[in-house]
Amino acid sequence: MKQFFTGKKWLVAVLILVVGGVVWAFRDHKNAGGLDRYFVTRPVVRGDLEKKVTATGRLKALKTVHVGAQVSGIITEVRAEFNSRVHKGDILAQIDPAIYRAQVLEARSNLQKIRTQIILDRLALKRDKDLFKKHIIAQNVFDQDQGKLSMDLANQDELTAELSLANANLRYTTIRSPIDGIVISRQVQVGQTVTAAFQTPKLFTIAQDLSEMRLDTRVSESDIGDVSKGQRVTFRVPAYPSRIFSGQVIMVRVHPKTVSHVVTYDVVSRVSNPDLALKPGMTALVTLHVGILRGVTLIPNGALVFRPSEKFLKSVDLSAYRHKTLVFRIAGNRLIPVPVETGATDGRVSVALSGDLHPGDRVIVRDRLGNDRESHGGFM
Repeated sequence: MKQFFTGKKWLVAVLILVVGGVVWAFRDHKNAGGLDRYFVTRPVVRGDLEKKVTATGRLKALKTVHVGAQVSGIITEVRAEFNSRVHKGDILAQIDPAIYRAQVLEARSNLQKIRTQIILDRLALKRDKDLFKKHIIAQNVFDQDQGKLSMDLANQDELTAELSLANANLRYTTIRSPIDGIVISRQVQVGQTVTAAFQTPKLFTIAQDLSEMRLDTRVSESDIGDVSKGQRVTFRVPAYPSRIFSGQVIMVRVHPKTVSHVVTYDVVSRVSNPDLALKPGMTALVTLHVGILRGVTLIPNGALVFRPSEKFLKSVDLSAYRHKTLVFRIAGNRLIPVPVETGATDGRVSVALSGDLHPGDRVIVRDRLGNDRESHGGFM
């Protein structure tokens, strides 16, 4: 029994020593750490930054053709539906040709009549020419024969043109695809009357090839100077949020668009769509990769938005830094505000254009009790 109590005393003594050591170490760390125990810091570094421009865009077919009707009439047949694959020359729809066939027959008959009349005119002219030489008829009779032949020849040309027009109109009653492609829109039904008198009615829209598409992106005037032909483009669409698609800038249009005093420019990119996952009209969140800045000073973005609570700013006069971007460093038991000017960013870090910051300096990105701004990025 005596031995048991002796062992118990030793156990209590060991526990006292352990707890005392932990308390002493914590107090030592607390006294030595200064303000570091309140804040999370990240280093300023020197490195490369890929310069990007983000914008929204819309996908379109690389080439789209609107197919209309050049003659009026009732639609008697529709052969193409949505998503139909068609080839150049395929029949898409048929307009009732009855009226136009009748016009062809009438024009052909009129032309035949004038051709017969011209034969008679030439016979009469030949006969009267002989009579005129024999002084049997007067000059004016011969002149009238010549005039009538000339007039009928002119009428023949006019009626030939009318027959050509009638034949063309008859051909136009059969609406054919002008290209190989896919029907992405159909705006006509059997029995519908189309009127082409004043404006060509749009019946079908055909996309030439959806394995390659066009991405139209509106870029603000402040960013357009960095964008040029040949640059890489990546983007996401809501239908496939985890998938990244890519393309290349093929044109930067110089014509501006102004909406609510905001000026933008259209940037056109060609994108690959081998599995036809992308569809015309889809909205895209676009990233234009416009260049790389090498050997620049980079600040974590979290530091640019962090603001310490008032209790840490009692000895700091911030009135001199009004309207300036500040980051904060720790110097012993003090916070040091550093005004900076920043440039390009990739969403995690920003280029420091000016400010008393050097690679290796640590800046505050958040406090340890909350106020977490690390979602803005930084270095570990």
